Amino acid sequence: MTAPVITSSEPAGPLPRLEEPRGGRGSLPHDPTFAEFARTHVAPRADGAYRAEILDRLSWQRLADHGLWRVGVPEHLGGAGGTWRDLAERIADIAREGDDLGFVLSLIAHAGLVRALVEHGGEYHHRTVLPSLMKGAVGATALTEPHGGSDVARTRTTAVRTPEGWTLTGLKDHITNAPVADRALILGRVPELGRRDITLFLVNLHSPGVRRGPAEELFGLRTSPTGAIHLEEVALPEGAVLGAPGEGLRTLYDIISFDRALYGLVAAAFLEPQLDKVITFTRRREAFGTPILEHQYVQGRLTDIRITIEVARATAVAGIEALVAGDPQASLRCSVAKLTGSEGLVEAAQNLMRLHGHMGYERGPLTRIVQDALGTLIAGGTTEMQRKNILNQMLAHHTG
Repeated sequence: MTAPVITSSEPAGPLPRLEEPRGGRGSLPHDPTFAEFARTHVAPRADGAYRAEILDRLSWQRLADHGLWRVGVPEHLGGAGGTWRDLAERIADIAREGDDLGFVLSLIAHAGLVRALVEHGGEYHHRTVLPSLMKGAVGATALTEPHGGSDVARTRTTAVRTPEGWTLTGLKDHITNAPVADRALILGRVPELGRRDITLFLVNLHSPGVRRGPAEELFGLRTSPTGAIHLEEVALPEGAVLGAPGEGLRTLYDIISFDRALYGLVAAAFLEPQLDKVITFTRRREAFGTPILEHQYVQGRLTDIRITIEVARATAVAGIEALVAGDPQASLRCSVAKLTGSEGLVEAAQNLMRLHGHMGYERGPLTRIVQDALGTLIAGGTTEMQRKNILNQMLAHHTG
C-alpha cells in the first residue's frame, strides 16, 4: 500500500545538495544540510500533510536519496559508517527545522528497524531487506495487539515451521507506519519451543496473506499513519527470524531502547525553535505597560521549557551512548530519556499555549503542538511502561 503524495505545498526551487558523509571509525562530521532540507522542504509541506493525515512520502524519499538511512550503517553493509548517535543527531536536525513532529516519529520507527537489522540481522536481512530500507522503503516494528496492549509477552501471533521456513498468523494493532510500511518487524511466538518461545520475524508487507487496516483517526501526530496489520498464514523464509528463535524478548529490549532515547532527543530538538519564537513574542507583547517578558510568571514558564530541553537532550544522549558502548544500564537510561522527553514536551506545549494567552487557545499551530505532544505519551511506550522498565532495571542491578 502506497501513501498519497502531497503536491499542493511543494516548495519552489531545487533540492539542496546534501554533503556525502565521510565513512570511518567514530562519529561522522556534523552535516547541517539535513537541517536545511527540513527547513526548505519538510516544513513547507507539513500543514498539507497534517490536513490530509498522511505521511509526506516525497520528503521521506528525498531524505533517503541523500543518505539519511546510510548514517550509522557500516560501510561493508552499504552505509556511510559512523555511530547510531550520528543518525540520532540527523533525525534531531529534522525535528528542529521540519515543524512536523508526526513525520519525525515515523522516522524514529524506521530508524529503530534499520539499527535492529544491522545489530541483530543475518545475511538475509543484510542483503535482502536493509538495502531497500536505506533506499526509501518504509519500515515498522509491530509489537502490540488488541488484547494485550503493551504487554508484548502476551502476544498471540503464532509462527509454524514449514519445510521452506515459517508461516505467521496474527493481528497487530496501533502500529506506527503500518498503513504505509513496506517491511515490518513482527513479534510472535513459536509454540513448539515451549515456555521460551517469543520470536521476531521480518515480514514483507506486500506478501500474500498480509492485510493492512485503515489509518487510525488520531487526535494528534496525524502525519504519522498508524493502524493494524493482519497476518493470515504468511509464508516466510527460514532467515526471516531476527536473532534466534525464542530469543525475541532479549533482542527486542535492545531494539526499543534506541527508539525510546530518540524520543527524548527529538523532544528537545523540536522545542528549541518553539522557545525562540515564544521569547520573541514575549518581548513584543505588552501587558500593564511593559513587555510580558518582564513578569516573573512568564520568566518561569520560559525557563521551564529551557530546562526541559537541556534535561531531555542530556538523558537521550546518555542513553544512546550507553547503547553504543554496550552498557548494561542502557535500557534504564533510554527509558528515562523517553519519560523525561515526552512528559517534558507535554508540559512545554501547555506553557507555549499559556504564554500566548487567548491566541494560544485558537485552533492552529500551538494547539497542534499540544495535540502532538500528548501523542508522544502513548507512542513509543507509555509513561507507566517506562517507569516499569526503570524499576525492573533498578531491581535487577540492586545488590542490597
